[in-house]
Amino acid sequence: EAAQALTVANVIELVQSHVGADAESAAVDLNWGKIVREADEDFPEIRTVLKDRPVFSAFAFTFYKFFNLLFRIFLRLEVRGLNELDEITKSNKPFLVCPNHQSFLDPFVLCSNYRYDLFKKVFHVGASEFFTNPLMRFIAKMLNVVPVNPDTELMRAMKVSAVGLKHGKVLNIYPEGERAFDGELHNFKKGASILATELEMPIVPVALDGLHKVWARNSNKIRLSKVKIMIGKPFYAKDVIASAGKSATSTDLAIVGDAEYELVTAHLKKTIADMLDELRK
Repeated sequence: EAAQALTVANVIELVQSHVGADAESAAVDLNWGKIVREADEDFPEIRTVLKDRPVFSAFAFTFYKFFNLLFRIFLRLEVRGLNELDEITKSNKPFLVCPNHQSFLDPFVLCSNYRYDLFKKVFHVGASEFFTNPLMRFIAKMLNVVPVNPDTELMRAMKVSAVGLKHGKVLNIYPEGERAFDGELHNFKKGASILATELEMPIVPVALDGLHKVWARNSNKIRLSKVKIMIGKPFYAKDVIASAGKSATSTDLAIVGDAEYELVTAHLKKTIADMLDELRK
């Protein structure tokens, strides 16, 4: 029943229907493994992303490459580690790209560096509140954004992400969930770690630096400042879990699973923090 819930409200109703309004009387654990592995709903939001659109993809790719030239001229864009993306893209298998989040420009600047064979497979899951007018809906289409409200539709966001990955797409996901206001790393959410762990797909960590100065949070001004990107080595959640001496299987999946997700999330955050330190030397 929990796997069928699509919103936080649905989960609350489910808990109350089984244990009453007094939630302290029982514990209800969500089995994220079951939820994401069995996600196969035909969500209308992701149909466009799953379609093969060679003409539109070529147009969007040309658009991005033009902006990449502008980024390199005006933002003095410096990119390290593109070979890591090239190598994993050659495998022709799905994976997750996980950058820190500094600005609305992050997906444009990052994705403008992708090769075409990667670019046409990338999708994002973004907050629907930002894509309500015609211009923003066009931008969502250019970015391959699936608009979902992650705050009230957590289950739907996770299931849509899982469906895209299981169809061979590459998910660009920001673990912080929101733009940092100071350029530093903030709390990481577990969504990316859950998907990577349960679907056994690699994570490519990415460090972005300088974009918070270009378009700061809560600002309408765009300023010119140097921007750096570092793309790290892909890693598997199972390797992080194994190195910590944890078993990837247990009869108590709800508790051990959550501990595993925390381990992977912490490893991802530390990896990006180390790359940011390297960029700032």
